Parts: sequence; C-alpha cells; structure tokens
Amino acid sequence: MLISCLSGFLMAGLSLQAQSVDSLLEKAYTLDMSAPGQAKQSALVAYEMGQESKDEAVCAKALASYAWAVMLEGDYEMSLGVYLNALEYCPSDSLRIKADIYNGVAWVYTRLDNFPDAAFYIRQSIKICEDLQFPEGLASAYNNYGLNHYYSGNYAAADSCFNKALEIAREINNEKYVAAVINNLCMSPGESHRKISMLEEAIRINTELNVTWSLAENYNNLGRQLYYIGRYDEALIALEKAETYAGKVAAKDLAYENYAIRSKVHEARKDYVMAYACVQKQLEINRSIQAERSMRKIENSFTHQKLMKLEQEYQMRQQEHLMAIRQRNYLLGFSGLTLCLVALYAQQRFLRKKKEMEVLSQQMELEQSRRRIMELELKKQEEAITGVSNRLQETESKLAYALMFVRYRNELLEKIREKIRDAYKSDNEAIPVKLKKINMFIGQNQVAVAEDGLSKDIEARNAAFCSRLEARYPGMTSKGKELAVFFRMGLSVREISIITGISVKTLNMNRYRLRKHLGLRPEEDLVELLKGV
Repeated sequence: MLISCLSGFLMAGLSLQAQSVDSLLEKAYTLDMSAPGQAKQSALVAYEMGQESKDEAVCAKALASYAWAVMLEGDYEMSLGVYLNALEYCPSDSLRIKADIYNGVAWVYTRLDNFPDAAFYIRQSIKICEDLQFPEGLASAYNNYGLNHYYSGNYAAADSCFNKALEIAREINNEKYVAAVINNLCMSPGESHRKISMLEEAIRINTELNVTWSLAENYNNLGRQLYYIGRYDEALIALEKAETYAGKVAAKDLAYENYAIRSKVHEARKDYVMAYACVQKQLEINRSIQAERSMRKIENSFTHQKLMKLEQEYQMRQQEHLMAIRQRNYLLGFSGLTLCLVALYAQQRFLRKKKEMEVLSQQMELEQSRRRIMELELKKQEEAITGVSNRLQETESKLAYALMFVRYRNELLEKIREKIRDAYKSDNEAIPVKLKKINMFIGQNQVAVAEDGLSKDIEARNAAFCSRLEARYPGMTSKGKELAVFFRMGLSVREISIITGISVKTLNMNRYRLRKHLGLRPEEDLVELLKGV
C-alpha cells in the first residue's frame, strides 16, 4: 500500500515539473490548509528544481513549505527536522526567508509545548521583520507569539499579540491574515460579545475565499464564545455547523475540539448523558487520529528518504561531472601512448567496472536484506501498538465513566448539604442536632476522585513503574509520579485535564517541572523516556 502511494506521489510530481518554481511555491501556499498532501508534492518538485539550478534560496523556500505542510498533518518532529534543514540552505542575505523559517520553527516548538524555545525563535523573526519593514512577516510572527502565549495559558498576553497582528493585517489589507488572526483571537475567554461579532467577519471572509477548514475553526470558536456567555442553544447550533465543515475536509483535530466544547455545553445544561456521549466521541476520534498519525509518520519517513536520496544524487552527479572532466584531461594528455598502453588501460577499466558491478550487486543484496528487516520491525511495532491500544481503550472508558459518576454523586451530595444548612435556621432545637449528624455522615461518605477504587487500581498497576521512576530519579513528588503515569499511558494534556479536573495551564506547568526533574533536553520526548523506565 505504501509503495503504491509513493508511486502515485512520484507520478504527480512528474506532472508538476513543467510548472515554474514560483507557481509551485504559490500552489503549496494556497493548498496548505485545504490539501496538505498536494502542497507537499508541489514543494518537493520545487526543491528538485532548486537542486538542479543550484539555487539555495529556492531550496530553502521549498523545504519551508514542505515542513509547514508536514506540521499541518501532525508530524511535528519531522517538520522540525525539515525546517532546520531549510535553515542550512538559506543564504545569509535572504533575511525574509530566514524570518519565515524562524516563524515556522517557533510554531512547531509551540505545538510540542516547548514554549521558551518557541518564544526565542519568534523574537528573532520579529527583529528581522522590523529591520526589513516586512509587515506580512511581522503579522505572522505576532500571530505565532499570541498562540505561544495562549497554549502556555497566558491569555492576556495572547490577546495583546493577536491584536497587534490583526492591526498589521488590516493595514496591509490581507483578508486571509485578518480571518486567521481573528480566529485565534477568539479562542480565549473574555469580551465574548465583541469576539462573536469579529468571528462573523471571519466567517464572511472565509466563505468568500471558500476555505472550508478555516470555517470549521471559526464555528468552533463561535460555539466556544457563546458557551462562555451562557447562550447554550446557539452554541450547539454553531458547533453543528462546525462539525459539518470539519467533516467535508476530514479534519479530525477540529472534530475532536468540537466535541470537547459540546461536552462542556451539555454539562452546563445539566445534560450529563450527552456530556458523557461527547467525551466518548472525543476518545474515539483521538484513537483514530493517533492511528492515522502513526501511518502518516511512516509515509512521511519514505518521503523524507526520497529527499535525502535526491540530495545524494545531486552530489553524486557533481562528483561524476568532475570525474568526467578529469578523465577527459587525462586522456588528452596521454593521447600519444602506444597501442599496448591503451590496451592495458582498457583492460584495467574493464576489470574496474566488473569489480564495481560486483560491489553494486553486493550492495543491492544488502539493501534488500535491510528492507526485509525493516518490514519485520514495522510489523512487530504495529502488533505492539494494537495490543497497547486495546488496553488503553478499556482503561480510558473506565476513567471517563468513573469521573462522570463521581462528579454527579458529589453534586447531589452538595445539594443535600445546602438544604441541611438551610434547616439550621429552624427554632426547633432537635432538628439542627439531627441535621448536623446527617451532614457529618454525608461529608464522611462523600468520595473524592483520588480515593475511589479505580484510582487505587491504577496505582496498583503502575506501582512497579513508580518504584523504578523513584529509584532512577529520587525526590520526585507524588503529583509528579501521578502525572508521569498518565503520560506513560499515552494520555494528552487535554485528556488528563478532563479526567483530573486540573486546568490545562496547571498541567502544562507540572509537565515542565517533570521534564526539568528528569533532566530532559528540548528535543527529547517525555513519553518515550517514561515508556523506557
């Protein structure tokens, strides 16, 4: 299946060869949000043309476009690698290209929750854009700075950066930028009435531009803002529209976010059955996203190998060209040799070619053996992933159900307690005594989420892991161990927030402390380290 996909990818690439580099890069830019796969094809062919013409600026632009499309598909690690490769190609005097690459690197670091490194690259991009008086790049940089603040939980700073980006985008009259910044500005709480009006403007722009993906984001944020001000019925209508647009472009990330907002709306309406159904739908979509990202990661690795192969072929052609020139000069210099020497030279070349063919045959056999080994390893990994996914599915279902049950029971007990407190005002002396006893009994029997049987079961299953973690990294707090267990189970920050009731901002800070305690560098993966403990 992968071979057929790659063959189709290469055939599409050949059809793009006839187009100019500028048109290919423009096509990659316009298709990035709606069709990342086609954007990657255009960028790859532009990169090949840049290699042939020895134009490093074109190579840098093409790799940056390719990295952006890969990032939109969710493969952040590979996107970061391609962006850094683009920086190596970027000429020192091509400052606009460098600013764009810095912006892309910063966005990838933001998606990887590495906010300090992301902020560093954004500041570099802003400085270059200000020096060059490059408003488009400056608007994009401030937009990314706002996203960096938003995902780190600093909503006030995020809105400030988004407003700067929006002001610049309006000055240069770039409606695509305006709609994109408005959408990001309207993610955070506060000033909901103003943000609802702005989202209507973004929806109008994206409808005219026919950008379906962005329309799904707009309606998601519209539903979120309506939820903030308690207009729940209108919020559900907006979220239904968002789901329709997300379905048209198969945007599962947007569908996941859509059901997350719906669960909050239903919970606010006291419709716990629908809230629980939305949580279940979230988990189902998340499992599908993870499976697709795993497959896409494999496909991208093949494409990345093709990029490396193109670079190697380019270097080999250069070497062959130099070798041909040297051989020609050598033959011209020794044209007066006798027929005997010529015959001897021809014999040596024949033997050399024969030896090269033997070496090439051995290399091909070795490469086939490596491919068979890789296929076996991939098969083992897929089997292991399938087993882990089945176990996670069972655990996630139990967690979601237990969380909803405990919240409902605690809410019921709290209502009973409020009624008992109202009875304290009665003049009858016997009634308050009895009510106090009932209130004490309810308080003693009210179950906390951390003390239920499911939490104890999780602790028991991961006791050995916690012991190993404590032995390898002494001094770790109980909260740190609990967070490490959740990450080792493969849960995201949003899922842990749903399960524990802790805010995303607090969890991100706790994860930062956990990484610091474990001594992880920015490029190292926390989940992979925990799985290896």
